[in-house]
Order: sequence, then structure tokens, then C-alpha cells
Amino acid sequence: MNKIKIGLLIGLAVFSLNASATNFTYGKGDKHDRDGKYSTSHDGCAVCDPDNSIFGSDFKDGKTTQTFKNFIPDTDATFTAVGGKFEKKTQDGYTGVGISGKTAGEIDIGERIDVSFTKNIIITNITLGLLFDGPEYGDVNETAKITATFMDGTKSDFFLTATGLKTATWTGSGTVSNISEASYGEGALWAIANPFGTKQVSGLSFTAVTGLCGKGSCNNQSDYVLHCISAVPEPSTYAMMMAGIAAVGFSARRKAKKTQA
Repeated sequence: MNKIKIGLLIGLAVFSLNASATNFTYGKGDKHDRDGKYSTSHDGCAVCDPDNSIFGSDFKDGKTTQTFKNFIPDTDATFTAVGGKFEKKTQDGYTGVGISGKTAGEIDIGERIDVSFTKNIIITNITLGLLFDGPEYGDVNETAKITATFMDGTKSDFFLTATGLKTATWTGSGTVSNISEASYGEGALWAIANPFGTKQVSGLSFTAVTGLCGKGSCNNQSDYVLHCISAVPEPSTYAMMMAGIAAVGFSARRKAKKTQA
């Protein structure tokens, strides 16, 4: 009976830590406290953790800055549109966000979406959409450029290039998988798992760069949408949470022993 009580106490402690740290309820499809309003429009790919991600569908059209409060424990993310305003775009059931500039709802060459985090974090997934390999819309092998600012202040550029209907190259760590193939009317959705390995970042920047001609007319240069970003807290945050859970468990065991005595 005492073991059951201890288990319940630890479970309640875990729930309390999560609730106090994040200000929103965990669980797929729950409402997240984002920028003072709630969003449940988490469409699409299973690789985007619904509890620790920012989705293109969460953005508000017509804004130039947007802050997502506590998208992971104790960490805010502020996005800035450069070269236009945020504009969402949906294709093949997937919603991403881009800039209201040259190609409405997509990030074109000369446009950017910048994001800064209030704490250093580890990015577990970045998913981009509408990045085609060429012949579908007269595109080149479209190329997205992602600049990461690491915890020591250094910056590095990384490139995602669509090379086929289900193939793409990524110049960073991790692996690329196709979620919706790069064919006409499809999502051309690419998920990059662990894009920077275990390196912690404080900011990211998304833009497009000139792509090479693969097949077709190649009269349309690179553009794409940001579908989602997933992350986990810096290691020290995990350590604090685990220490708190261990302390509650130890206290519960001591009370149980005293009761038995």
C-alpha cells in the first residue's frame, strides 16, 4: 500500500513540475498557450512533437513579429519576418508559414524568417515544405538556407536541397526524410531529424538561395515554407527536473518508513 502511495506522490510531482514549467496542458491535440491565444491546428507530420513544437499553422497572417510563450519548458521563441509579413500557405493538407512578398506565403530569396530563443535549446526536428526538385513548377532544385547561432555566439550556414521526388541533401548533422513527395500538388515536405546534432542553439534564420537546374524549364528560383520546429530544453533544465523528482521520491520513501515504524 505504501508503495502505491509513493508512486502516486511521484506521479503528482512530475505533473506539478510540468504544469508549473510550461503553463499549458500536455497531450496531443491540447491547447497550447501561445502568444496569449490558443492553437489546435497541428496538422500533418508525426515527426513534429505536438507538445514541443511551433507549427506554421500557429502563426497569424499580417504580423511581422510573433512570440510563442513556453513552447518548451521555460523557453520562449520570438519570430521576425524580414522582407514582408507572415503569411500561411496550405498544400496537400500541410500548412506552413512564409513571407507575403514575391511568392505569397513562401520564403523567397532576399526574404527571411528569424527566430531567437530565450534559452539555449537543442533542435530535434525542422520540417520544411513546398521545397521542390525542379520540373513540377518550373523550379530549380530548390535550396533552403538555415543559419544557426550556437550557444557560444558562433554562426554556421546549412543547406537543404531537393534532388528528387523523395530525395534531398542536408549539409548538417542528422538525417532527412520525405513526408510528402515533391510532385505536383503534393506537399514537398522534408523533415530534418537532429539537424545540428547535440549542439545547443540560441537562434535560427531561414532564407532561400539560388538553386541549380535539375530538370524542366528551371525558370522559377527557390522558395519554401516553414512547417514546424521541435526542440528540447538545455541539459541543465532536464537535470533540475530530474533532481526535483528524485527529491520528492526520497521524501515520500522517508515518510513511508516512519509510518511503518
